[in-house]
Amino acid sequence: MPSLRSIRGRIKSVKNTRQITKAMEMVASAKMRKAQMRVRDTRPYAEKILELMGRLSAIESHRPNLFFKVRPVTTVGIILVSTDRGLCGPINANLFRQVNKFMADRPGVRFEFVVIGKKGQDFIRRSGFKGVGAISGVKDRGQIEEILPATQVAIEEFQEERWDEVWIFYTEFVSTLSQKPRMEKLLPIGPDVVEGSSKGASPFLGEYLYEPDTKEILDVLIPRYFESVVFQRVMENFASEYSARMMAMRNATSNAKEVIYQMTLIYNKLRQAAITREISEIASGADAVSQG
Repeated sequence: MPSLRSIRGRIKSVKNTRQITKAMEMVASAKMRKAQMRVRDTRPYAEKILELMGRLSAIESHRPNLFFKVRPVTTVGIILVSTDRGLCGPINANLFRQVNKFMADRPGVRFEFVVIGKKGQDFIRRSGFKGVGAISGVKDRGQIEEILPATQVAIEEFQEERWDEVWIFYTEFVSTLSQKPRMEKLLPIGPDVVEGSSKGASPFLGEYLYEPDTKEILDVLIPRYFESVVFQRVMENFASEYSARMMAMRNATSNAKEVIYQMTLIYNKLRQAAITREISEIASGADAVSQG
């Protein structure tokens, strides 16, 4: 049976842990609100540029362009967006499970990774997958320049035809209580790219007019499309991370409170038993003295 001193030490330890989890919950809550605002700000732009790409892919004259051209798939590039830190519930585990399922459903295809986030780097290292690029330490303040090294590597791999498709895996922010792992095809651009997004393209008939010319415009527009969508998905992942961490820390704080309550009951029972035992010993000693 544990001693009163050990139980007191355990209660103090759990109380300290509760203070830490409560502080982490408050920090995550503040960051979550800011991340939600950034998600709301970036979603309309990402949806519109996806819609534009869907319209462009339907124009026959664009088909010879490398970014619209569908070719046999032998190697798939995956941009994996994960968190840098843990203590955010199962969002990384759910995302990695979806990646494994995606790969298992495509036998005979090679997969290479560009990873954003330390947890994703740990995942591909443990699994033995090939990584061609990785970045970590991306801030949640909404600076697109921080993710450009990852997008440039992916675009270069596709342009050099080392990758036949490019997919992105991330965790979509649905609500404070709900975050879902998502996968989307980004390249080559086609109707399935827009169908995989949150909204499909609206009907469009006719041709676009380009100035100065089609090639020059598309050479600028397509990388901007790719960077904008990847950046928005990273913002989604940040909002999901902070929401999941806030709920995980809230649950941990609640569990700590329950543990403290149960351990306090045990402590009080042991203390009462010790007092009763001492009283009994005193009474027995007094009886023995009086009889002697």
